[in-house]
Amino acid sequence: MKYGRYEVVEELGRGTMGVVYKAHDPQIDRMVALKILRPDRVVSQDFVLRFLREAKAIGRISHPNIVTVYDVGKIKEDHFISMEFIEGENL
Repeated sequence: MKYGRYEVVEELGRGTMGVVYKAHDPQIDRMVALKILRPDRVVSQDFVLRFLREAKAIGRISHPNIVTVYDVGKIKEDHFISMEFIEGENL
């Protein structure tokens, strides 16, 4: 499945805000975790702003125990955060 430039490999998990996928980013030739805001959350501007605040907050931090944000954007009506993909157990 394609999502913009990303090639989605598999779903990793679902939460109250969004769905996270393992995806390949061909522009940087690496796997990423792609978090997409759930469609039922896009109807609320509060959820959209909260989602974007999350991306900004993570993007400001540089720490070995926190993933790196690569990209934030919108494709059609979907908001997404592209971040570092780390192999391991689900917390």
